[in-house]
Amino acid sequence: MASVRKCPKCGLDLTDTAVARCPICGTSLTPLVGGKVWIGALVQFAFMSTFMLLFHFPKFMIVFFGIMIFSGASLRSFLKPANAARVPVAPPQLSRPALDRVISIGIALNAVVLFSIVLFSLVMCLNDWTSYQRYEGQPYHRSDFVVTQVYCQRHGKGGLDLFASGLVEGQREWMTLQQPYLQSRPRTQAELEEQVPVGTSIPVYLFPDLKGRSRIRIYQETPSAEAYRRSAISTLNHALIGIALAGGILFLLVRARRICIVAPDSNPLLAQAAAAAKIN
Repeated sequence: MASVRKCPKCGLDLTDTAVARCPICGTSLTPLVGGKVWIGALVQFAFMSTFMLLFHFPKFMIVFFGIMIFSGASLRSFLKPANAARVPVAPPQLSRPALDRVISIGIALNAVVLFSIVLFSLVMCLNDWTSYQRYEGQPYHRSDFVVTQVYCQRHGKGGLDLFASGLVEGQREWMTLQQPYLQSRPRTQAELEEQVPVGTSIPVYLFPDLKGRSRIRIYQETPSAEAYRRSAISTLNHALIGIALAGGILFLLVRARRICIVAPDSNPLLAQAAAAAKIN
């Protein structure tokens, strides 16, 4: 049975579902989907940028994902008008609706996990790689940082900036306090002062050609540049494993969902819809 639709203006029955305009009144029969696509893209961009600003993601990451969102919107707005003229086919019937809902929820959750792995691992890897490039090839030497004052400053929601001022070779310097020097993460100024009292001598690397806190790095057996390079590679390796696992599970769930759909040959209504699609 061929599909029929009506002109919204003059009410003419149209058996040719591929026609773009009514032959009587000339009304466009192509759904206006472009506006909805761009509104959806703006909502996604607003949500994404708010989330990334709250958690202090680099601004270039916001620009990158914004370009991805609006590029996808452009592609969808280009494809949907062409798809809208296709013959409507009756939705498939489900043999196991409860199982289908469970699998659908699993697909949605796994997609969120996959997106999160890509997003956070990319940010962590880029941060480590940027730090590696900052310290690679820079001259440095071993020295000691004598603490004169520590600071515990809050920023954002739950964010803490732990740093100290002190003397290195007679000059006033600033450094970020972090693990492995801090055994636990202080939550208050008093806790930080207890862990790092005034007069504490901290072994550090001094990078004389850099500025600000970047000049001082806590001493470790592995030099700073190499430590950041290893951290970036480790993050990338773990991310690839996570993406492979999440992608594999997502593929299996999508394949498993097919068992919930009744085959067209076993359902008369679906068979009629499929035959009508072939005829048109």
